[in-house]
Amino acid sequence: MNYNFQIRSKASNIRLDIFLAHEYPEITRSKIQFLIKNKSILLNGEVTKPSYSVCIDDEIICQYSEVPRNEILPDKIDLNILFEDDNIIVINKPSNLVVHPGNGNWTGTLANALVYHFEKLSATGTIRPGIVHRLDKETSGIIVVAKTDFDHQHISSQFSNRTVNKVYKALVWGKTPNEGIIDGMIGRNPSHRQSFKVVLSGGRIAETRYKLEEYYHPISLLTVTPFTGRTHQIRVHMKDIGHPIFGDKLYGGGTKKIKSFHEKYSKKIKALFKILPRTALHAYSLEITHPRTGKQIKWTAPVADDIQNVIETLTHE
Repeated sequence: MNYNFQIRSKASNIRLDIFLAHEYPEITRSKIQFLIKNKSILLNGEVTKPSYSVCIDDEIICQYSEVPRNEILPDKIDLNILFEDDNIIVINKPSNLVVHPGNGNWTGTLANALVYHFEKLSATGTIRPGIVHRLDKETSGIIVVAKTDFDHQHISSQFSNRTVNKVYKALVWGKTPNEGIIDGMIGRNPSHRQSFKVVLSGGRIAETRYKLEEYYHPISLLTVTPFTGRTHQIRVHMKDIGHPIFGDKLYGGGTKKIKSFHEKYSKKIKALFKILPRTALHAYSLEITHPRTGKQIKWTAPVADDIQNVIETLTHE
């Protein structure tokens, strides 16, 4: 559906979202609020808020076209392809690239890039063409893509049956034990529906193993192996043991964590956030059974430059 209009306000001292809801009753107020927050509605040429009180002659412009959910538009985004054959593609995903469209964000995703670069992808008519599994937006590293439905199902079954070997690299706050196993169940956080937490009951079984590679006070470099694939699993588990991932604002690893350490580290840590302003998690390696040959095949993606730069900065302290 398209929302395109340009009007001048004939009212004053009324909220922008309420004013527009009266002018365009076919558009729900919640949709109007979404469009305003999504910067699709501008007031006098500038971004505004739903609560803004309009004035007479304020100019309101909306230009928004919603792509149908079953249509993925091709987007010319460069991809770092580690491997490709007639059945699968392996990509080293950069951080801050969303894997698939959703929540009004229908372009600029990995899915859009895949449609641009490849003619053959599994279940192309869906919003996740070829995508067997996912990585969080800020997580960099290896992701595998299927070209046919058969390959997709085969690899997906491997993830479900936990026969896929996944290894991550992570920078976390504080010094962890040399190694450990975290096996807390994970469920939705009732007080913050966009996040998850370790729960005593009603969650899904999750197991994560980690090994301390190096400690650079006050940051640890870990090799992490999740044996299950729950949403935000590594992030949730590291928070639960008191070592949230560096830069992970959702799970307690953001800049507020600086206050937990002696002030002599503040300057150094603030400098690290300038180098790495995202969650310090990287999908380092992935090993699966090839869906056609039956052979084990493994790929490795070098640690992303921003994480490596932090490691080098800490090493030379």
